[in-house]
Amino acid sequence: MVVLDALRRFFAAHGIPPCHVLVACSGGVDSTALLLALAELRLEGFEVTAGHVNHRLRGEESEGDEEFVRSLCRQLGIALHVAGGALDSQRIRAAGVEAAAREVRQARLTEIAEEAGARFVVTAHQKNDQAETVLMRLLSGTGLAGLRGIHAVREDGWIRPLLEVTREETEKFLRERGVAARLDRMNADPRFLRNRVRLILQDLGPAVMANLALLAGQAQQAWPLIEQAIDAAERSCTRIAAEETCFLRWPDDRWLRQALLFRHIRRLGSAREISSRDLERLAAGIESIKRISVTKELELVRRANTLVLRRPPGPASQFELDLVPGQPVYIPAARATITINPIQNPKPKIHNLIQLPEGAEPRFLVRNRRRGDRFQPLGMQRDKKLKDFLIDRKIGAEIRDSIPLLIWNGEIACVAGVEVSERFKVTSPGGRVYEVKIASEDGEGLDGVRR
Repeated sequence: MVVLDALRRFFAAHGIPPCHVLVACSGGVDSTALLLALAELRLEGFEVTAGHVNHRLRGEESEGDEEFVRSLCRQLGIALHVAGGALDSQRIRAAGVEAAAREVRQARLTEIAEEAGARFVVTAHQKNDQAETVLMRLLSGTGLAGLRGIHAVREDGWIRPLLEVTREETEKFLRERGVAARLDRMNADPRFLRNRVRLILQDLGPAVMANLALLAGQAQQAWPLIEQAIDAAERSCTRIAAEETCFLRWPDDRWLRQALLFRHIRRLGSAREISSRDLERLAAGIESIKRISVTKELELVRRANTLVLRRPPGPASQFELDLVPGQPVYIPAARATITINPIQNPKPKIHNLIQLPEGAEPRFLVRNRRRGDRFQPLGMQRDKKLKDFLIDRKIGAEIRDSIPLLIWNGEIACVAGVEVSERFKVTSPGGRVYEVKIASEDGEGLDGVRR
């Protein structure tokens, strides 16, 4: 009765009344025991549906797993939904077979649960799995958050009610009911870290396994207090947008820096690629970072006196717009509005003033840079490649393609918000003088400096 009692304690502890649940069943020992146990709890008001995802990774064996689950569900009178689980080859190369399969499986089971109207997706992770997960994370370099291991209840409606049950107890549960589950030979493949860890724990004995599972429980109990400190740091140190996090300042405590950064790596992308050692390195050198890749998806880039965590922007699309004096033009690629206004009595302190030749027509256009563009910066005797000029001015590669260039008669008269051309500087006598105004949405200059 260990498995049934564990289920009852779990549902009572988490305030889950009898309801409709989807059981993820692979046909293995643990998921088969879970399905049988929940089938017995139908008498106590639970409605049970089963879900099986066939990745077809093992040929006939995979087909045998599916047929086993189908047969078992027929015997139990339980509705079964079967989904294909083909894996993307690129995802396998990036994350490995296990991670790719897990992502597909979670997606398919979530879809099945929604279709069936199940309140929860129930998986058969048990105490041995918990211990293996903690040890794997320790070997891979985890932080305090990783020590929490597998969560019994997730916010997305996935629950793991057997985390207090051992693998030996699920095996005994099946033996008592005369059911022989399927065996997955991939569980013995030493190429997978979890299988190697499983063998280590078998050698170390049940006491070590129990201690690791206990450590996960203790970490989960302590975590709410830790999260309060992270929440407070987040409120005082960050400005959060949908696509990025701006770190206005950093906590003095280095661990808190790591925790804050890790939270937003998870928010904006995946944290699977980053270890505690990576976080330590980033936190230790935070003041000197200009631009650095954090994961394959995210980067930290300095913007004025702050660091921004974001996805690297793709190349800006080309734009070219007519610009009429006195009529503002919004440029989506630059997230800025540019205006050119005639000035009657220019004052020396006004920046971004240009002067046209005597009698010239004020026909302007604004565009971003093109291959081969050249520019003569103010005070220089000759022109140079625009790319070299932007590099010399330490303007980041990620924003160079979005900076508006004011063009008159085919020449770059002004790199908006950055520099005026020597050939268009204000002289006396000369033609009409204009002021070039650029207003960015975020209040920063187009050279990345907050104005």
